[in-house]
Amino acid sequence: MKRCLIIFDFDGVLADSFKTFYLLIRACMRQIGLSFTPAQYRDLFIGNVHQGFKDFINNEEKYLIFSEFRKANYDKYYYNKNNRVKLFPGVLEFLKKLDKKHILAIASSGKEDNIKNLLKKNRVEKLFSLILADTANSKESMIKEILNKFHAKPEETFFIADTVGDIITAKKCGLKTIAVTWGFHSAKVLKSANPDCMAKNPKEIQKILNQ
Repeated sequence: MKRCLIIFDFDGVLADSFKTFYLLIRACMRQIGLSFTPAQYRDLFIGNVHQGFKDFINNEEKYLIFSEFRKANYDKYYYNKNNRVKLFPGVLEFLKKLDKKHILAIASSGKEDNIKNLLKKNRVEKLFSLILADTANSKESMIKEILNKFHAKPEETFFIADTVGDIITAKKCGLKTIAVTWGFHSAKVLKSANPDCMAKNPKEIQKILNQ
């Protein structure tokens, strides 16, 4: 098997975080007098989620209040003992197997410190050669930075994601895409982005990479 670069989205792929972030964003919306459902939250990830928030709120002053509240309460929700973010079952063993044969990286719209803390807690941070995470920068810019770092060819690089927006971005960058069905978007929704492959569990990802 050829050693290749694999870039992971984090939330919804490696980390079980939908409920945590939904509760945070719902609280942010309440601060500006808006209701917000889980379905509406999932829909924002069909495109660029940052632009999605702006379009949904459609008011600069309210968007600023929303953003400040989210920033101030992000860690409170992330580490809440009742709904804290955790890795999906089976992820640890899966990552350890991949690390033996591939270069692993993360491109996430989350917070880098939080991601690294969770990975350290599970003793797998060192499996990743590069972790890029930013709540403001685009996923496309992170992907390009990772490709440049490892001098990797896009057509030989895999991007593993759970949302239509990320699949579209990765395809735009020329990467091979694997959509996972256990995250933010369902298999039916993910198919609309025409990913190269789809996986229902980590073992299916391994089979795809072994082909």
